Amino acid sequence: MTKKKPDFLRDLDTAIMDELTGGGIKENAAGLVGTLTQIKEIKQLCGLPFCGYMAKLETVRPSGVPDEVTVVFAEDVPYRDCNGIEFDVMQEFVEGSRLLLTGKAQTLKDFQSGRLLVYILADFVAVSEKAVEQDEVAVRGIIANTPTHRETPRGKRITDITVRVRNELTGGSCYLPCICWQEQADEAAQWQQGDTVELLGRYQSRQYEKVLDAATGEREQRTAYEVSVRLIRRKEEAENER
Repeated sequence: MTKKKPDFLRDLDTAIMDELTGGGIKENAAGLVGTLTQIKEIKQLCGLPFCGYMAKLETVRPSGVPDEVTVVFAEDVPYRDCNGIEFDVMQEFVEGSRLLLTGKAQTLKDFQSGRLLVYILADFVAVSEKAVEQDEVAVRGIIANTPTHRETPRGKRITDITVRVRNELTGGSCYLPCICWQEQADEAAQWQQGDTVELLGRYQSRQYEKVLDAATGEREQRTAYEVSVRLIRRKEEAENER
């Protein structure tokens, strides 16, 4: 009988996901530490009234590739996190500083531009220069479309899925684009719309070219934002493992 080779990273990811989805922070949890690259005050978010801030953070993958993360937080969040002491956020949260935050992965459709905003809605944010780099997203949700399986020119297997989670601003639903790789992609490709899944991954950005006019060949450089999945399982499988 052949012994199964230990997969220590998968075991660790499983423990992390169990802790985040079952240990009191249920269904949607994100933890980030990154470098602040820009911040601005906002009064609306994709047409919804929202008084607060929108920021861009840079996190770095283990491979060294940087990711751009969009973060949104209400105007009172920084004060709640320091026992109500008020300060000038735009003066304290300066470009180049290191931010530590927790929150939930969310999306909103901007109906004017037609683009999807994929962001972290933060419920805690603070400057923490010594915090270790982090980019973790744990989600429990429902597959909202039929998984799409494909292979890259370099031979990597990919499955794209969209996971429906609660929209924290509207009380309805929002839809997270997620990308699974290799063995995880092979598994996810067999699942169906309506399946409940739990996943652990990182917020990821990537550049691509959008064809604006096929006749003229006009293209535009754009950035896609998604959750890059390290571990995913259907609800039935997750319950059997516990």
